[in-house]
Amino acid sequence: MKKSLKKTLFAGVAALSFVAVAGVSSTNASAKSYAKVTSNKALTTDATTRNVAVNGTNALYTKAGTLKGAKTVATKTTLASLKNSKQGQKNFRAYRVATTNRGSVYYKVVSFDKTYRGWIYGGKSVTAFAGGIASFSTTTAPAAAANTSSSASSASINTQGQTTALTDAQKNATYKITKAGTANDGTATTYTYPAWTEYKKGRTVTDATPYANDTFKVTDQTTRTREGDLWVKIADTNATNGQKINGWIKYSALTATDQTPAKTPATTPVADNAVRVTFVDASGKQVGKSFDYAKTGAAKGATLGTLSTVDGSYQWTLTDAQKSDLKALINTALDGTGYSFDLNNTANAAALAQAKTGAETKIAVTKGSIVYQQLTPYAQTSASDTSITASKMSPIAATKNGSVYQGTVTVKPTSTTAADNTNGLANDFTLDLSQFVNTDGTFQKDDTAATATAAAKNGFKTTVANYLNYVDTTGKDNATTTPAQKAQRVKDLNAAFSNGAATSYVAPANLAFTDLFSGNNGATYSSNDVANYINGKAQLKTLKSGVYPVVDSDGNATFNQYTFNFNSANGGTFGSGATRVVYTYGDPATNVNYPTKTVSTTVSPFN
Repeated sequence: MKKSLKKTLFAGVAALSFVAVAGVSSTNASAKSYAKVTSNKALTTDATTRNVAVNGTNALYTKAGTLKGAKTVATKTTLASLKNSKQGQKNFRAYRVATTNRGSVYYKVVSFDKTYRGWIYGGKSVTAFAGGIASFSTTTAPAAAANTSSSASSASINTQGQTTALTDAQKNATYKITKAGTANDGTATTYTYPAWTEYKKGRTVTDATPYANDTFKVTDQTTRTREGDLWVKIADTNATNGQKINGWIKYSALTATDQTPAKTPATTPVADNAVRVTFVDASGKQVGKSFDYAKTGAAKGATLGTLSTVDGSYQWTLTDAQKSDLKALINTALDGTGYSFDLNNTANAAALAQAKTGAETKIAVTKGSIVYQQLTPYAQTSASDTSITASKMSPIAATKNGSVYQGTVTVKPTSTTAADNTNGLANDFTLDLSQFVNTDGTFQKDDTAATATAAAKNGFKTTVANYLNYVDTTGKDNATTTPAQKAQRVKDLNAAFSNGAATSYVAPANLAFTDLFSGNNGATYSSNDVANYINGKAQLKTLKSGVYPVVDSDGNATFNQYTFNFNSANGGTFGSGATRVVYTYGDPATNVNYPTKTVSTTVSPFN
């Protein structure tokens, strides 16, 4: 990327530091007093010079750590674990600076994945990052490569796994994106910067499928510091879609176009005991791929099947074992073509049974209907415990905010027996979380303004507090509610939120109909077929629950979120009902940021 981080920071902030220090020298605060902020400014220098890394020597707080009311966002232990992370998501960006009357400098920072945001101690000077953070170069110049060949053929240019700089031959080559598409993993489209090397910088286009035939030249190269992988900046040379998508991409995602004339591949002879099957359409054009099938012990010229007597007539037939073997080969050969060949059809089986070993047989096929198979997601807490029952998951409606859990939860009395009723509830308490999500996607807190309506004042916090304190119809707390009962109610309500969110998921994004799991109507698919499909889609391999509230004894809310990882799937038949897929989850991420409004317009393979 040919940019280096600047050691100096921001004009005008150094002067503020001087003022802050002068103020401290004249202040005679007691040992028990809290620090005060003397300056709080946004950083205005080039954002690329404000990339930092945490080192674990200081924690992350909601405000400067020495200020009254500062709460921990991430401990020193947590930040220490991020120091040597191999994920660019754990890079941080500094965007505000504050000084205190004690001469301390604090920076407000946010991780690139927005998991962590808060204030961290930055030393005693604003001229350089110090304390709990340090300047960090998210990219590094790759080590030099040996120019061992001047050839620019695709055979001599292997993009896989390379971390060194490009050879002259690689720089001079022309490339295509190997799997142009929608995957957001650095392999399917281009980025304005290498992924996760700059804050809030992403893809040039979300779907590069229309650019699959474009060719590119490499104009720059860099290595991501944390991941250690080689990225290149490419320039579109032919723009077949009428638009160029110049940008950064993993070098391993490119395929060099062959600069030498194509050679006619040599035809592999058919073994004497095998039949080569080639499917053709009505015009005689080959459909899909050919395959060879061997018949054990057969001599050249033998038929694949046998002529047998069936219900008083002679028919060419295949054994059940042959049908089973051939079915898998046929499905692979015709995958993605829109054609099918069902061996359960007597005529189809007879046509293949008459094929002779040692030669190729061409069989006509007709195009069948393509089925987009639905999948039904389930979630469970452990993949190893087969006794755990998986729960069916439901997508979050995108009406208000597609990333927030908005279900209805119920807390029941612990027991009908007064002595065992640890939460002290006389009746069920039901709470519809959707009523606390505004139409703009924001969370409805209590409105304390004097002009606020009664309904607005009675927001989430008040509603929960009334439940915890059992407020009666006169508006007074139930004097019989004990601290132990209140604590149990907090526990029960949070469990209800957690259990509800564990069966919800944020709808996957950036999927088109062409990305759905599909096949010929009536064709079978295995559990491995489903697993390969899901693992091949980053949007499906991992799902997220809606963020959900976690309340304290006063009704204050923070937010957690589960991550679901694909575990297993069932097989089935295209067109015969949805297929079960199972995800597992562990402990949730805590204190996550409440998301801005999201509305998914994507198609989904889930029902």
